[in-house]
Amino acid sequence: MNDNKAKYTKNYMVTFREALDFVANNTDVLDSEKQSYEECFGRVLASNILAPYSIPSFNNSAMDGYAVRYSDLANATESSPIKLKVESISAAGDLITDQQNTNHVLEKTACKIMTGAAVPHGYDAIIPVENTQLEQEHVACFSSPNKGAHIRTIGQDFEQGSLIAKQSEIINENHIMAFAALGIAEVEVVKKPSIALFSTGKELVDDVNVVLKPGQIRNSNKPYLLTYLKNKPVNVFNAGTNLDQVKEFEKSLTAQLESNTNIIISTGAVSMGDFDFIPSTIKKLGGEIIFHKTKIRPGKPILFAKFPNGTLYFGLPGNPISANIGLRFFVMHCLRKMLNQKSEKPLKAKINHTHTKKHSFVGIQKANAYIDELGSQRIDILDGQESFKIQPLLSANGWAVLYEDEHSWDQNELVSFYPS
Repeated sequence: MNDNKAKYTKNYMVTFREALDFVANNTDVLDSEKQSYEECFGRVLASNILAPYSIPSFNNSAMDGYAVRYSDLANATESSPIKLKVESISAAGDLITDQQNTNHVLEKTACKIMTGAAVPHGYDAIIPVENTQLEQEHVACFSSPNKGAHIRTIGQDFEQGSLIAKQSEIINENHIMAFAALGIAEVEVVKKPSIALFSTGKELVDDVNVVLKPGQIRNSNKPYLLTYLKNKPVNVFNAGTNLDQVKEFEKSLTAQLESNTNIIISTGAVSMGDFDFIPSTIKKLGGEIIFHKTKIRPGKPILFAKFPNGTLYFGLPGNPISANIGLRFFVMHCLRKMLNQKSEKPLKAKINHTHTKKHSFVGIQKANAYIDELGSQRIDILDGQESFKIQPLLSANGWAVLYEDEHSWDQNELVSFYPS
């Protein structure tokens, strides 16, 4: 390491695994907050959720028919029906009365009942309406139900005290249904990290309606990163595009630090060129560069820093695929730690073709994984792996991670795969 590099960080050109460890070790779990169950979709649970009571909370009928004592119909057949006196009726929504909770049921009686209605105490089976025929005050029964037939018993779905959702799970629509059914009005979730996103580069044009001048390119990183993060449990906002104006960037970065933004992301200006001002600006504002450059391809120039107030900084390379990889593997690793989620583990898939990797870095390559007709997970490593090529992403659904000591693969060998 020469003296110029030492000015940036003592951790220069670290391995992929070392970089992930540096990120995790410098990231704290965020505090939690109460959130209405109706507003918590996509949030991360801060604690386990237990069922406050059982569902069903009362025995109820699974179909329209008659509540009976199964012993009264032990010998009922189509050719030899048994008649029962219809003593009462129970409809869905009828409140359970004291009378229904007493042992008032006589032999050879039935209660006409609707789906979802409470089963009066003393009855222990439901005979479907299609197996009966009503004859004034009696019902003829043409079958012999088993004990408990067509009765949804207390706690058959949720038992009181049972685990409904685990800490660190992301709340989905299925959780919302369960919370509503169980009357869980609020849940404790991890607070949303705040993320500010900068772009840098005087060649960038944000407005897609502007005609490009020679030397200009459209800013594809920012729309991608914003869209990706908006689908996560974070508060992300566009902090602007800096056209390599160092003083303006210093002001903008200072404003984010004063707002105690959890994570700041920038794209571009982190290599070692004359206009790569990110490292020096971070140092000037009191930040510690934890590492700069990792042994990965593409995405090598990534920078990770921390400020005294706890704000974390990710300087992603400007090439679109390098920025994509920096977000997917390093920023998301940080977010999982902030949200108190376990570190991600790769899937394993069988490669469809022979493949080689000449360098000793970790190769992170555009890939498409799928399940074949035999149920095996398979993977295609796509053509066009250069860091500037966006088109192959349109066929990709994730990334193949080829580790340092891996250099060649025969067809059907296993490869590590991370979904997009």
